[in-house]
Amino acid sequence: MASGLGGALMHSFGLAALVIGASIAFAAGGVVLGRWAIRKHVAAFHNEVLISLFAAAGIVYAILLGFLVVVVWESYDDAHRNVAEEAATLVSLYRLTYGMDAAHGAEMRGFIRDYTDAVIEDEWPRLGSDVAGRERARKAIGNIDREFAKMDAATKAADAQVHIEFLHIKSAIIADRNERLQEASDTIPWVMWFGAVGGGVIVMAMSFFIYMERAWPHVLMTGLMGALVGMLLYIMIVLSTPFSGPLAIGPEHFQAALQVMDDDDRGN
Repeated sequence: MASGLGGALMHSFGLAALVIGASIAFAAGGVVLGRWAIRKHVAAFHNEVLISLFAAAGIVYAILLGFLVVVVWESYDDAHRNVAEEAATLVSLYRLTYGMDAAHGAEMRGFIRDYTDAVIEDEWPRLGSDVAGRERARKAIGNIDREFAKMDAATKAADAQVHIEFLHIKSAIIADRNERLQEASDTIPWVMWFGAVGGGVIVMAMSFFIYMERAWPHVLMTGLMGALVGMLLYIMIVLSTPFSGPLAIGPEHFQAALQVMDDDDRGN
């Protein structure tokens, strides 16, 4: 576990260094080449025109990149919230079984536990690569449906409210599961990456043609701008995959749900 976490962190740091470093290198290197290319062509009011254009482009790109980061963050947050809701709803479903016939209730609790274990052990390591989910989890849901169908009409009528609520909560769990599987396989559309990366290249390239008397402040400030662009692009990359990477959402909510189920069985 520790080695896996260490490997993920090293991969994260390596990716951050690559993205941010490439942005800085492009920005700083472009300034050096730009100064050499335009040195003999600088005229009066050269910077006044370019800076106004650069500022306008920078504002447009800042709005675009800020919007994209917020969209990706909201998608990540929705995935986290959906996982927590699915796990919490499993606990509610588990507790409802105590209001059923003893034999059927015990069977239901076993199937709910099977489903929770299957999500943790089978589905979680493969989230993103298996859109349909794992067979063990699907089978556990099917077993719940089949056990419910075995109940006779008199039993269902005696505890009608419990059974209606049970079906309602089970449907919510299935919906949350389908949403989790979909969120794990979703990717950011290529057009969003085109706008984020292409916009950054254009804005940084525009700064190459601004001329300053001293080279090092120009290189430094443009390099810092490249670092900022690279940092935001890295944030987008990390948040775009909610179930993998350094900020991956783990199965802790489902593990906590199993602990609550144990407490309920002990009467706590």
